[in-house]
Amino acid sequence: MDFATLCNQVYALDDDVRYAGIIDDTGVLIAGGMKKGIDSLTDQANEELYLAQTALRKSMRHRFDNTLGKARFAYVERDKVSILTFYLNGHTLVITLEPNLNSHTAMDIAMDTLELLNGKGSS
Repeated sequence: MDFATLCNQVYALDDDVRYAGIIDDTGVLIAGGMKKGIDSLTDQANEELYLAQTALRKSMRHRFDNTLGKARFAYVERDKVSILTFYLNGHTLVITLEPNLNSHTAMDIAMDTLELLNGKGSS
């Protein structure tokens, strides 16, 4: 899977996508990032800390895969941003959305992203 292309496809899903990045299982950003023309809400040190915590949360969720099944994604709404996190083998896709987006639209973006990840999205 070409991660840079995937991030570009995610940006194209909706104008309210702020960020699409692929991290490895240690939380290091390996592709994507903030959409051009959008300012980050955090400084680089805090972004790196958030991504490291995201990788840790993935490993914690993995512990329950045998009993609850694999986690497909997580969705968090915050005051200033909404976050979708998708768990891949060896990587994680992190997407942030503008806070004005309603949860139904966020779930539409999540379903469209799952289709991209399963190879069913447009090229």
